[in-house]
Amino acid sequence: MKSVPVMRIAISGICGLLSGVGAAVAMPMDMTVDRLLDICEARTVEAASAKGDELGWQRLADTETEEWRTNFVAYNGGTVELVGWRREQAGGDESLSFWIAAGPNEHKACAYSTTEPAGVLSALSERLGEPDSLEENDAIEMISAWWTRGKLQYSLTQVGSSATINIGPSL
Repeated sequence: MKSVPVMRIAISGICGLLSGVGAAVAMPMDMTVDRLLDICEARTVEAASAKGDELGWQRLADTETEEWRTNFVAYNGGTVELVGWRREQAGGDESLSFWIAAGPNEHKACAYSTTEPAGVLSALSERLGEPDSLEENDAIEMISAWWTRGKLQYSLTQVGSSATINIGPSL
């Protein structure tokens, strides 16, 4: 008789876990500089995939990245592993891509794009220190900044309400 209540508790627990998983997927995380750098500083595509999937954003399908991959391989002359995510929201889409390229221009890089860039420059500066280069043009609402830290170069390009952050090998 005691096995029936234990079974109910076990089933209730499993259902609770499964409903929690669904809630986590339904509530995508906002991007922070710490999350971005954690994903972009991954050593492998598999590690970046695991960290990026935690965001709960929609993973880009191979068909969505095939044109980029084909053009990149034609340019680079080697192979490229790529993973990417997208989040659609009322203020505009966000996207994040991570790739590792082999061939003559072997490198690892990451690109993040957002239409809500408020505070991105100050958040990057808090994490990385003052930029090595900073250009601002108020007439066209443009900010360009870059940092070289060890073997990585971080760049921010913001035009109006759109910003792109690229992280790749320092040249």
